[in-house]
Amino acid sequence: MSDYDVIVVGAGPAGLAAARRASEGGARTLLLEKNPEIGAAKPCAEGTSKSTFKTAGISPKPHIALVELNAMVFAPNMKHVKIGEMGYAIDKTAFLQEMALKAAEAGVEIRVREPVETVGRHDNSMLVKTTCGEYRTPVVVGADGYNSTVAKSLGVTEKSESVVCVQYKMVNCNLEYPSAARVYLGGEVAPGGYAWIFPKGDRIANVGIGVRRVPAKAYLDKLVKRLEGEFKRAQIVDYRGAMVPVGGIIKQSVLDGVLLIGDAAGTVIPFTGAGIHSSIAAGFDAGEVSAKAVKEGDASRKRLMEFRKKYDEHWGDRIKKSLKAMRAIETLKDDELNMLQEIVTEQDILDLANGINISSVGTKLLKHPMLAARLARALI
Repeated sequence: MSDYDVIVVGAGPAGLAAARRASEGGARTLLLEKNPEIGAAKPCAEGTSKSTFKTAGISPKPHIALVELNAMVFAPNMKHVKIGEMGYAIDKTAFLQEMALKAAEAGVEIRVREPVETVGRHDNSMLVKTTCGEYRTPVVVGADGYNSTVAKSLGVTEKSESVVCVQYKMVNCNLEYPSAARVYLGGEVAPGGYAWIFPKGDRIANVGIGVRRVPAKAYLDKLVKRLEGEFKRAQIVDYRGAMVPVGGIIKQSVLDGVLLIGDAAGTVIPFTGAGIHSSIAAGFDAGEVSAKAVKEGDASRKRLMEFRKKYDEHWGDRIKKSLKAMRAIETLKDDELNMLQEIVTEQDILDLANGINISSVGTKLLKHPMLAARLARALI
C-alpha cells in the first residue's frame, strides 16, 4: 500500500486542475485516470472563452485553439442574435494534455488505465482501491464524472439534474457560418435544451444536441436534415453520447476526507451546459484547500468546507443564477422564444447564459406584457 497526501480520481478539466494545485501546495499528489489516455471521452462542443485559457494557465497554441469564433443564437423561427465576443473552438484532448503537462511539471504522479474500484475509510484515512493496487490518503478529490465511483462508494446518491447529450463530429461540411458557433432553441428543434454547431476548421464541425424526455439522436438527425445544404455530403466520423449535469451543485459535495468536483458535483453552468471553465476553477480551489488541510492535519468536512466558501464566492453564485435563468427560459413556448429574440441584446444573452446580472434582464422584460408574467418576474 502506498501513501499520498492527496489522491485525485479523474483526469478531466477539474481533476487535472485539482492535482496540479494540490502538488503546487506541497502535497504528494496522485492522479488516477481509468481511460488509456487523458483526453476528451464524452461529447463536448469544444468551445471555450479566451478567459478559460487564462484561468487554466496555458497558452492558446495553434494545435489547441483551432478556430476563433463568434456566436449566433437562433430562435425557433430561425432568426438570430449575433454575439461578437470571441472565443475558441478547441481540440479538447490537446487542451487536457497540455493541462496534464502542467500537472506533471508541478510534481503530480499521473497514472492512466487504472480504474478506481472502491473508495472507503480506514483508520482515519481514505483507502482507494484500483485495478492495480491500494492507496491511502487523508483526502480524495472525486473528479470522475456524472456516474462517480467515488460518490457511489461513499453512499452519495444525490446527482445534479441532467440532460441527454448526443454529438456527431462531421467532416466534409459546407458550413454557412464557418467562424460562428451556433445555438438553436425551441421545442421543434431541441425540447428542454438546445442544439449546437461548432466549426472545428477545414470543413469539420461538432454537431450536437442536449434534450429532456425525448430521443436525442432523433432530434439531432432532424436538425442535420433541416440543414441539408450544409451536411448533404458530410460524413460522421465520431458519434457519442453522455449525461450532462445542469441542475446546479449537489448538497453532498463535501464529506470527511472527500471533495467532489466537476460533473460528479455539478460544477457546470446550467443554462449552457458548459463545464470546462467552471470545473477548472473548482479544481484549483479544491486542490488548494486539500493541500492546506493535509498540512494542518485536519481533513474533516468542516475543514474542507473552505472549498465551497471559496468556490461559491464567484462560481457558485453564477451557477445558481444560471440555473434560475434556465428554469425560466425552458417554460417558454416557441412563439414566446421568437418574441424574446426580438427584444434581447447580445449582452442580455451573455448575462442569462452565464448567470450574471439576470435581474436587470428581468427588469427590462417587465416592459413587455406578454413576457412579464412568464419570464421577467422569474428572473427578478
